[in-house]
Amino acid sequence: MVRTSSIGLYIVLFTMSLLVDSCKKDESTSAVTPATASISALSCSSATFSATAVNGTSYTGTATVPYTGGNGAGYTAGTAIASTGVSGLNATLQAGTLATGAGTLTFAITGTPTSSGTATFAITAGGQTCNLALTVAASNSGNTGGTTTNCASATGLAKIVCLAEAFKATLSSTQLAALQLTYTKANAVRWSNLPQALYSEKRVGLNLGVLNTTQLAAAKALLAAVLAPGVTNEGYDEMEGGLAADDYLGANGGGASTYGYGYFYMAFLGTPGTTGLWELQFGGHHYTMANTYNGGKIVGVTPSFRAVEPMSSFTQNGRSWQPVEQERQAFADMLGGLSSTELATAKLAATYSDILLGPGQDGKFPTTKSGLKVGDLSTAKKTLVLNAIKLYVNDLDAETAATVLAKYTAELDNTYIAYSGSATVTQQNDYIRIDGPNVWIEFSYQGGIVIRNTPHPHSVWRDRTGDYGGN
Repeated sequence: MVRTSSIGLYIVLFTMSLLVDSCKKDESTSAVTPATASISALSCSSATFSATAVNGTSYTGTATVPYTGGNGAGYTAGTAIASTGVSGLNATLQAGTLATGAGTLTFAITGTPTSSGTATFAITAGGQTCNLALTVAASNSGNTGGTTTNCASATGLAKIVCLAEAFKATLSSTQLAALQLTYTKANAVRWSNLPQALYSEKRVGLNLGVLNTTQLAAAKALLAAVLAPGVTNEGYDEMEGGLAADDYLGANGGGASTYGYGYFYMAFLGTPGTTGLWELQFGGHHYTMANTYNGGKIVGVTPSFRAVEPMSSFTQNGRSWQPVEQERQAFADMLGGLSSTELATAKLAATYSDILLGPGQDGKFPTTKSGLKVGDLSTAKKTLVLNAIKLYVNDLDAETAATVLAKYTAELDNTYIAYSGSATVTQQNDYIRIDGPNVWIEFSYQGGIVIRNTPHPHSVWRDRTGDYGGN
Protein backbone atom coordinates (compact mmCIF):
# COMPACT_ATOMS: atom_id res chain seq x y z
CA MET A 1 0.00 0.00 0.00
CA VAL A 2 2.76 2.40 0.90
CA ARG A 3 4.71 1.61 -2.32
CA THR A 4 1.58 1.99 -4.47
CA SER A 5 0.75 5.33 -2.83
CA SER A 6 4.31 6.56 -3.35
CA ILE A 7 4.24 5.65 -7.03
CA GLY A 8 0.84 7.34 -7.42
CA LEU A 9 2.09 10.45 -5.68
CA TYR A 10 5.18 10.52 -7.93
CA ILE A 11 2.99 10.30 -11.03
CA VAL A 12 0.78 13.14 -9.77
CA LEU A 13 3.78 15.36 -8.98
CA PHE A 14 5.40 14.62 -12.36
CA THR A 15 2.17 15.46 -14.17
CA MET A 16 1.85 18.74 -12.23
CA SER A 17 5.44 19.58 -13.11
CA LEU A 18 4.71 19.16 -16.79
CA LEU A 19 1.66 21.37 -16.50
CA VAL A 20 3.61 24.10 -14.67
CA ASP A 21 6.41 23.91 -17.24
CA SER A 22 3.85 24.16 -20.02
CA CYS A 23 2.32 27.22 -18.40
CA LYS A 24 5.75 28.86 -18.10
CA LYS A 25 6.41 28.24 -21.78
CA ASP A 26 3.07 29.76 -22.65
CA GLU A 27 3.79 32.80 -20.45
CA SER A 28 7.23 33.22 -22.05
CA THR A 29 5.75 32.97 -25.51
CA SER A 30 3.06 35.52 -24.60
CA ALA A 31 5.61 37.97 -23.18
CA VAL A 32 7.57 38.28 -26.40
CA THR A 33 4.59 38.48 -28.71
CA PRO A 34 4.57 42.10 -29.98
CA ALA A 35 1.44 44.12 -29.25
CA THR A 36 -0.49 45.49 -32.20
CA ALA A 37 -0.12 49.25 -32.52
CA SER A 38 -3.44 50.97 -31.88
CA ILE A 39 -4.72 54.50 -31.39
CA SER A 40 -8.15 55.85 -30.49
CA ALA A 41 -8.24 58.87 -32.85
CA LEU A 42 -6.27 60.22 -35.82
CA SER A 43 -6.53 63.96 -36.63
CA CYS A 44 -5.78 64.69 -40.29
CA SER A 45 -7.35 68.14 -39.94
CA SER A 46 -4.56 69.16 -37.51
CA ALA A 47 -1.71 67.82 -39.65
CA THR A 48 1.24 70.05 -40.55
CA PHE A 49 3.47 69.84 -43.62
CA SER A 50 7.20 70.56 -43.78
CA ALA A 51 7.08 72.29 -47.17
CA THR A 52 4.71 73.86 -49.67
CA ALA A 53 3.76 71.75 -52.69
CA VAL A 54 3.83 73.44 -56.10
CA ASN A 55 2.24 72.25 -59.33
CA GLY A 56 4.77 70.61 -61.66
CA THR A 57 7.63 70.83 -59.14
CA SER A 58 9.22 67.76 -57.55
CA TYR A 59 8.10 67.56 -53.94
CA THR A 60 9.82 65.95 -50.96
CA GLY A 61 8.35 66.64 -47.55
CA THR A 62 6.71 65.21 -44.47
CA ALA A 63 3.27 65.37 -42.95
CA THR A 64 3.01 65.26 -39.16
CA VAL A 65 -0.36 63.88 -38.08
CA PRO A 66 -1.48 64.04 -34.41
CA TYR A 67 -3.19 61.11 -32.71
CA THR A 68 -4.57 60.30 -29.27
CA GLY A 69 -4.94 57.07 -27.34
CA GLY A 70 -1.67 55.45 -28.43
CA ASN A 71 -0.84 52.14 -26.74
CA GLY A 72 2.96 52.47 -26.79
CA ALA A 73 3.50 49.71 -29.37
CA GLY A 74 5.98 49.84 -32.22
CA TYR A 75 4.98 49.86 -35.88
CA THR A 76 6.70 49.32 -39.21
CA ALA A 77 6.79 51.56 -42.26
CA GLY A 78 3.65 51.49 -44.38
CA THR A 79 3.14 51.10 -48.08
CA ALA A 80 2.84 54.06 -50.44
CA ILE A 81 -0.61 55.68 -50.62
CA ALA A 82 -1.32 57.45 -53.91
CA SER A 83 -2.95 60.88 -53.87
CA THR A 84 -6.36 61.54 -55.35
CA GLY A 85 -7.74 64.86 -56.56
CA VAL A 86 -4.30 66.11 -57.46
CA SER A 87 -2.39 63.04 -58.58
CA GLY A 88 1.34 62.37 -58.76
CA LEU A 89 2.15 62.19 -55.03
CA ASN A 90 2.59 59.30 -52.60
CA ALA A 91 2.45 59.30 -48.79
CA THR A 92 4.24 56.59 -46.79
CA LEU A 93 4.03 56.05 -43.03
CA GLN A 94 7.48 56.07 -41.41
CA ALA A 95 8.33 53.38 -38.84
CA GLY A 96 8.28 54.32 -35.17
CA THR A 97 6.85 53.67 -31.72
CA LEU A 98 3.55 55.05 -30.49
CA ALA A 99 3.45 57.22 -27.42
CA THR A 100 1.28 56.06 -24.55
CA GLY A 101 -1.44 58.62 -25.07
CA ALA A 102 -1.07 61.55 -27.47
CA GLY A 103 1.63 61.78 -30.15
CA THR A 104 2.24 62.25 -33.84
CA LEU A 105 2.83 60.04 -36.88
CA THR A 106 5.16 61.02 -39.70
CA PHE A 107 4.32 60.39 -43.36
CA ALA A 108 6.94 60.96 -46.06
CA ILE A 109 5.40 62.56 -49.15
CA THR A 110 7.19 62.47 -52.49
CA GLY A 111 6.39 62.91 -56.16
CA THR A 112 5.46 65.66 -58.61
CA PRO A 113 1.90 67.04 -58.44
CA THR A 114 0.21 67.14 -61.82
CA SER A 115 -2.00 70.17 -61.11
CA SER A 116 -2.86 72.72 -58.46
CA GLY A 117 -5.61 72.01 -55.96
CA THR A 118 -5.87 69.51 -53.11
CA ALA A 119 -4.00 66.21 -53.00
CA THR A 120 -5.85 63.80 -50.69
CA PHE A 121 -4.38 60.68 -49.09
CA ALA A 122 -6.64 58.09 -47.45
CA ILE A 123 -4.33 57.11 -44.60
CA THR A 124 -4.80 54.32 -42.08
CA ALA A 125 -2.82 53.80 -38.87
CA GLY A 126 -3.43 52.04 -35.59
CA GLY A 127 -6.90 50.97 -36.63
CA GLN A 128 -8.02 54.50 -37.52
CA THR A 129 -8.44 56.24 -40.88
CA CYS A 130 -8.75 59.82 -42.10
CA ASN A 131 -8.18 61.88 -45.23
CA LEU A 132 -4.94 63.85 -45.26
CA ALA A 133 -5.24 66.95 -47.47
CA LEU A 134 -2.22 68.74 -48.96
CA THR A 135 -2.86 71.97 -50.87
CA VAL A 136 -0.83 72.26 -54.08
CA ALA A 137 -0.11 75.83 -55.15
CA ALA A 138 -0.01 77.03 -58.74
CA SER A 139 3.47 77.26 -60.25
CA ASN A 140 3.47 81.07 -60.11
CA SER A 141 2.58 83.16 -57.06
CA GLY A 142 0.64 85.72 -59.08
CA ASN A 143 2.54 88.61 -57.47
CA THR A 144 4.07 91.35 -59.59
CA GLY A 145 7.47 90.35 -60.82
CA GLY A 146 6.45 86.72 -61.26
CA THR A 147 8.18 85.42 -58.11
CA THR A 148 7.76 81.66 -58.02
CA THR A 149 6.97 79.59 -54.96
CA ASN A 150 9.90 77.24 -55.63
CA CYS A 151 12.70 78.88 -53.64
CA ALA A 152 15.17 76.00 -53.46
CA SER A 153 17.76 77.62 -55.72
CA ALA A 154 17.65 81.05 -54.02
CA THR A 155 20.10 82.08 -51.29
CA GLY A 156 20.49 84.77 -48.66
CA LEU A 157 17.96 87.61 -48.64
CA ALA A 158 16.64 86.56 -52.05
CA LYS A 159 15.53 83.24 -50.54
CA ILE A 160 13.85 84.97 -47.60
CA VAL A 161 11.97 87.27 -49.96
CA CYS A 162 11.03 84.31 -52.16
CA LEU A 163 9.65 82.39 -49.18
CA ALA A 164 7.78 85.47 -47.98
CA GLU A 165 6.14 85.77 -51.40
CA ALA A 166 5.40 82.04 -51.42
CA PHE A 167 3.60 82.41 -48.11
CA LYS A 168 1.64 85.39 -49.41
CA ALA A 169 0.61 83.32 -52.45
CA THR A 170 -1.23 80.85 -50.21
CA LEU A 171 -3.38 83.50 -48.54
CA SER A 172 -6.80 84.93 -49.24
CA SER A 173 -7.10 88.66 -49.92
CA THR A 174 -8.38 89.22 -46.38
CA GLN A 175 -5.50 87.29 -44.84
CA LEU A 176 -2.99 89.11 -47.02
CA ALA A 177 -4.35 92.48 -45.89
CA ALA A 178 -3.78 91.47 -42.26
CA LEU A 179 -0.23 90.23 -42.94
CA GLN A 180 1.12 92.95 -45.26
CA LEU A 181 1.27 96.32 -43.49
CA THR A 182 3.06 99.62 -43.83
CA TYR A 183 6.43 99.94 -42.11
CA THR A 184 6.04 102.40 -39.24
CA LYS A 185 7.73 102.53 -35.85
CA ALA A 186 4.25 102.41 -34.31
CA ASN A 187 3.66 99.03 -35.97
CA ALA A 188 7.18 97.77 -35.20
CA VAL A 189 6.84 98.27 -31.44
CA ARG A 190 3.56 96.31 -31.28
CA TRP A 191 4.99 93.23 -29.57
CA SER A 192 4.58 91.90 -26.06
CA ASN A 193 5.45 88.99 -23.79
CA LEU A 194 1.80 88.85 -22.68
CA PRO A 195 -0.77 86.41 -24.09
CA GLN A 196 -2.84 88.03 -26.85
CA ALA A 197 -5.98 88.05 -24.67
CA LEU A 198 -4.17 90.15 -22.04
CA TYR A 199 -2.29 92.51 -24.37
CA SER A 200 -4.38 95.68 -24.62
CA GLU A 201 -2.51 97.15 -27.62
CA LYS A 202 -2.85 93.88 -29.61
CA ARG A 203 -0.24 92.54 -32.01
CA VAL A 204 -0.26 93.36 -35.68
CA GLY A 205 -0.29 90.76 -38.44
CA LEU A 206 -1.89 87.41 -39.14
CA ASN A 207 -2.23 84.76 -36.43
CA LEU A 208 -1.25 81.14 -37.01
CA GLY A 209 -4.60 79.89 -35.73
CA VAL A 210 -6.41 80.97 -38.91
CA LEU A 211 -4.00 79.20 -41.29
CA ASN A 212 -4.70 75.90 -42.99
CA THR A 213 -2.01 73.22 -43.13
CA THR A 214 -0.48 74.44 -46.38
CA GLN A 215 -0.42 78.06 -45.23
CA LEU A 216 1.13 77.09 -41.91
CA ALA A 217 3.82 75.06 -43.69
CA ALA A 218 4.66 78.07 -45.87
CA ALA A 219 4.87 80.36 -42.83
CA LYS A 220 7.16 77.93 -41.03
CA ALA A 221 9.34 77.51 -44.12
CA LEU A 222 9.99 81.25 -43.96
CA LEU A 223 10.82 81.11 -40.24
CA ALA A 224 13.12 78.16 -40.87
CA ALA A 225 15.09 80.28 -43.35
CA VAL A 226 15.80 83.07 -40.85
CA LEU A 227 16.48 80.85 -37.83
CA ALA A 228 19.23 78.30 -37.27
CA PRO A 229 18.19 74.73 -38.16
CA GLY A 230 19.02 71.39 -36.63
CA VAL A 231 20.00 72.29 -33.03
CA THR A 232 17.77 70.94 -30.26
CA ASN A 233 16.14 73.74 -28.25
CA GLU A 234 18.00 76.44 -30.19
CA GLY A 235 17.21 78.48 -33.30
CA TYR A 236 14.15 77.22 -35.15
CA ASP A 237 13.70 74.40 -32.63
CA GLU A 238 13.70 76.90 -29.75
CA MET A 239 10.92 78.81 -31.49
CA GLU A 240 8.94 75.59 -31.88
CA GLY A 241 9.56 74.90 -28.19
CA GLY A 242 8.08 78.28 -27.31
CA LEU A 243 4.92 77.45 -29.26
CA ALA A 244 4.77 73.98 -27.70
CA ALA A 245 5.06 75.53 -24.22
CA ASP A 246 2.06 77.73 -24.94
CA ASP A 247 0.07 74.70 -26.06
CA TYR A 248 1.14 73.01 -22.82
CA LEU A 249 -0.07 75.96 -20.72
CA GLY A 250 -3.36 75.98 -22.59
CA ALA A 251 -3.92 72.32 -21.75
CA ASN A 252 -2.64 72.48 -18.16
CA GLY A 253 -4.55 75.22 -16.39
CA GLY A 254 -4.05 78.29 -18.59
CA GLY A 255 -7.02 77.70 -20.89
CA ALA A 256 -7.10 77.15 -24.64
CA SER A 257 -8.74 80.55 -25.14
CA THR A 258 -5.63 82.32 -23.81
CA TYR A 259 -2.62 80.12 -24.59
CA GLY A 260 -1.62 78.16 -27.70
CA TYR A 261 0.34 78.34 -30.96
CA GLY A 262 -2.70 79.84 -32.69
CA TYR A 263 -2.13 83.13 -30.85
CA PHE A 264 1.28 83.76 -32.44
CA TYR A 265 1.31 86.43 -35.16
CA MET A 266 3.38 87.14 -38.26
CA ALA A 267 3.55 90.53 -39.96
CA PHE A 268 5.38 91.99 -42.94
CA LEU A 269 5.96 95.67 -42.17
CA GLY A 270 6.76 97.06 -45.59
CA THR A 271 6.84 94.90 -48.71
CA PRO A 272 9.41 92.07 -48.63
CA GLY A 273 12.12 92.85 -51.17
CA THR A 274 15.85 92.99 -51.82
CA THR A 275 16.06 96.79 -51.93
CA GLY A 276 13.61 98.63 -49.67
CA LEU A 277 12.90 98.86 -45.93
CA TRP A 278 10.80 96.11 -44.37
CA GLU A 279 10.56 94.02 -41.21
CA LEU A 280 9.63 90.40 -40.60
CA GLN A 281 7.96 90.34 -37.20
CA PHE A 282 6.86 87.14 -35.51
CA GLY A 283 5.74 86.60 -31.96
CA GLY A 284 3.28 85.87 -29.22
CA HIS A 285 3.37 85.05 -25.54
CA HIS A 286 6.97 84.37 -24.47
CA TYR A 287 8.53 84.61 -27.94
CA THR A 288 9.20 87.51 -30.31
CA MET A 289 11.65 88.04 -33.16
CA ALA A 290 12.03 91.10 -35.40
CA ASN A 291 14.33 91.09 -38.43
CA THR A 292 14.65 94.42 -40.26
CA TYR A 293 15.98 94.64 -43.83
CA ASN A 294 16.99 97.72 -45.79
CA GLY A 295 18.98 98.33 -48.95
CA GLY A 296 19.39 94.65 -49.70
CA LYS A 297 20.82 93.58 -46.33
CA ILE A 298 19.72 92.85 -42.79
CA VAL A 299 20.13 95.91 -40.58
CA GLY A 300 18.55 94.77 -37.31
CA VAL A 301 17.71 91.53 -35.49
CA THR A 302 16.34 92.94 -32.23
CA PRO A 303 14.29 93.25 -30.07
CA SER A 304 14.28 89.49 -29.51
CA PHE A 305 12.34 88.09 -26.57
CA ARG A 306 12.35 84.53 -25.34
CA ALA A 307 10.91 82.94 -22.22
CA VAL A 308 9.21 79.71 -21.23
CA GLU A 309 6.76 78.31 -18.71
CA PRO A 310 7.33 75.76 -17.34
CA MET A 311 11.12 76.05 -17.17
CA SER A 312 11.53 72.37 -16.32
CA SER A 313 11.34 69.77 -19.07
CA PHE A 314 7.80 69.19 -20.35
CA THR A 315 6.27 66.89 -22.95
CA GLN A 316 4.10 68.26 -25.74
CA ASN A 317 3.38 67.08 -29.29
CA GLY A 318 5.03 63.74 -28.58
CA ARG A 319 8.47 65.02 -27.47
CA SER A 320 10.25 66.63 -24.53
CA TRP A 321 11.17 70.33 -24.55
CA GLN A 322 13.31 72.66 -22.44
CA PRO A 323 13.98 75.53 -24.85
CA VAL A 324 15.67 78.05 -22.51
CA GLU A 325 17.73 75.73 -20.31
CA GLN A 326 20.94 76.14 -22.33
CA GLU A 327 20.80 79.91 -21.86
CA ARG A 328 20.29 79.52 -18.11
CA GLN A 329 23.21 77.09 -17.89
CA ALA A 330 25.48 79.41 -19.89
CA PHE A 331 24.81 82.26 -17.43
CA ALA A 332 25.44 79.93 -14.49
CA ASP A 333 28.73 78.82 -16.08
CA MET A 334 29.70 82.46 -16.72
CA LEU A 335 29.17 83.45 -13.08
CA GLY A 336 30.56 80.16 -11.78
CA GLY A 337 33.86 80.90 -13.49
CA LEU A 338 34.40 84.15 -11.57
CA SER A 339 36.48 84.54 -8.43
CA SER A 340 34.86 85.76 -5.21
CA THR A 341 36.34 89.22 -5.81
CA GLU A 342 35.02 89.32 -9.38
CA LEU A 343 31.58 88.16 -8.22
CA ALA A 344 31.51 90.96 -5.67
CA THR A 345 32.28 93.52 -8.39
CA ALA A 346 29.60 92.07 -10.68
CA LYS A 347 26.94 92.01 -7.95
CA LEU A 348 24.13 94.57 -8.24
CA ALA A 349 22.70 96.13 -5.09
CA ALA A 350 19.10 96.12 -6.29
CA THR A 351 16.71 93.17 -6.56
CA TYR A 352 15.19 92.55 -9.99
CA SER A 353 11.89 90.71 -10.35
CA ASP A 354 11.77 91.16 -14.15
CA ILE A 355 13.83 92.48 -17.05
CA LEU A 356 14.26 96.24 -17.48
CA LEU A 357 13.98 96.54 -21.25
CA GLY A 358 10.96 94.44 -22.06
CA PRO A 359 8.14 95.48 -24.42
CA GLY A 360 7.29 99.16 -24.29
CA GLN A 361 10.70 100.05 -22.88
CA ASP A 362 12.38 100.92 -26.17
CA GLY A 363 15.55 103.00 -25.96
CA LYS A 364 15.64 103.12 -22.16
CA PHE A 365 19.20 101.82 -21.84
CA PRO A 366 21.04 102.94 -18.67
CA THR A 367 23.53 105.71 -19.38
CA THR A 368 26.07 104.23 -16.92
CA LYS A 369 27.26 100.65 -17.12
CA SER A 370 27.23 98.54 -13.96
CA GLY A 371 29.10 95.43 -12.90
CA LEU A 372 32.33 93.78 -14.02
CA LYS A 373 34.23 94.82 -17.14
CA VAL A 374 34.90 91.81 -19.38
CA GLY A 375 38.22 93.31 -20.51
CA ASP A 376 39.55 92.73 -16.97
CA LEU A 377 38.93 88.98 -17.18
CA SER A 378 41.14 86.12 -18.31
CA THR A 379 40.77 84.68 -21.79
CA ALA A 380 38.94 81.63 -20.44
CA LYS A 381 36.43 83.79 -18.56
CA LYS A 382 35.89 86.02 -21.59
CA THR A 383 35.03 82.87 -23.52
CA LEU A 384 32.29 82.04 -20.99
CA VAL A 385 30.76 85.49 -21.53
CA LEU A 386 30.92 85.07 -25.31
CA ASN A 387 29.34 81.61 -25.03
CA ALA A 388 26.30 83.16 -23.33
CA ILE A 389 26.02 85.81 -26.06
CA LYS A 390 26.31 83.14 -28.77
CA LEU A 391 23.20 81.32 -27.54
CA TYR A 392 21.19 84.37 -28.59
CA VAL A 393 23.03 85.38 -31.75
CA ASN A 394 23.39 81.85 -33.10
CA ASP A 395 19.62 81.39 -33.07
CA LEU A 396 19.74 83.26 -36.39
CA ASP A 397 20.71 81.87 -39.79
CA ALA A 398 24.46 81.29 -40.04
CA GLU A 399 25.26 84.22 -42.34
CA THR A 400 23.45 86.77 -40.18
CA ALA A 401 24.77 85.30 -36.94
CA ALA A 402 28.38 85.52 -38.12
CA THR A 403 28.06 89.23 -38.91
CA VAL A 404 26.42 90.11 -35.59
CA LEU A 405 28.79 87.95 -33.55
CA ALA A 406 31.83 89.56 -35.16
CA LYS A 407 30.62 92.96 -33.95
CA TYR A 408 29.96 91.76 -30.40
CA THR A 409 33.28 89.90 -30.23
CA ALA A 410 35.20 93.02 -31.27
CA GLU A 411 33.45 94.94 -28.48
CA LEU A 412 33.77 92.24 -25.83
CA ASP A 413 36.47 93.94 -23.74
CA ASN A 414 34.23 97.00 -23.32
CA THR A 415 31.23 94.89 -22.32
CA TYR A 416 30.06 94.56 -18.70
CA ILE A 417 28.40 91.67 -16.88
CA ALA A 418 26.28 92.01 -13.75
CA TYR A 419 23.90 89.93 -11.66
CA SER A 420 21.55 90.03 -8.70
CA GLY A 421 20.32 87.21 -6.51
CA SER A 422 22.24 83.94 -6.58
CA ALA A 423 25.04 83.07 -8.98
CA THR A 424 23.57 79.61 -9.59
CA VAL A 425 20.67 81.08 -11.63
CA THR A 426 18.13 78.71 -10.10
CA GLN A 427 16.00 80.87 -7.83
CA GLN A 428 13.25 83.45 -8.14
CA ASN A 429 14.69 86.98 -8.58
CA ASP A 430 18.01 85.69 -9.94
CA TYR A 431 18.95 88.23 -12.62
CA ILE A 432 21.76 88.43 -15.21
CA ARG A 433 22.80 91.31 -17.47
CA ILE A 434 25.29 91.62 -20.34
CA ASP A 435 25.75 95.24 -21.41
CA GLY A 436 28.15 96.20 -24.21
CA PRO A 437 28.66 99.07 -26.60
CA ASN A 438 25.85 97.45 -28.62
CA VAL A 439 24.75 94.13 -27.11
CA TRP A 440 22.22 94.12 -24.27
CA ILE A 441 20.96 90.82 -22.84
CA GLU A 442 18.86 90.30 -19.70
CA PHE A 443 17.71 87.10 -18.03
CA SER A 444 15.32 87.18 -15.09
CA TYR A 445 13.81 84.37 -13.02
CA GLN A 446 10.33 85.07 -11.66
CA GLY A 447 7.38 83.21 -10.20
CA GLY A 448 5.21 80.94 -12.30
CA ILE A 449 1.88 82.29 -13.59
CA VAL A 450 0.08 79.12 -14.66
CA ILE A 451 2.47 76.51 -13.24
CA ARG A 452 2.72 77.76 -9.67
CA ASN A 453 5.49 77.28 -7.08
CA THR A 454 8.29 77.15 -9.62
CA PRO A 455 10.21 80.01 -11.28
CA HIS A 456 10.21 80.68 -15.00
CA PRO A 457 12.49 83.02 -16.99
CA HIS A 458 11.99 86.13 -19.06
CA SER A 459 14.87 87.15 -21.31
CA VAL A 460 15.42 89.87 -23.86
CA TRP A 461 18.15 90.62 -26.37
CA ARG A 462 18.40 94.19 -27.58
CA ASP A 463 20.98 96.27 -29.40
CA ARG A 464 21.77 99.84 -28.38
CA THR A 465 22.00 101.02 -32.00
CA GLY A 466 20.30 98.21 -33.93
CA ASP A 467 16.81 97.78 -32.43
CA TYR A 468 14.23 97.93 -35.25
CA GLY A 469 17.14 98.32 -37.69
CA GLY A 470 18.16 101.60 -36.07
CA ASN A 471 14.88 103.21 -37.07
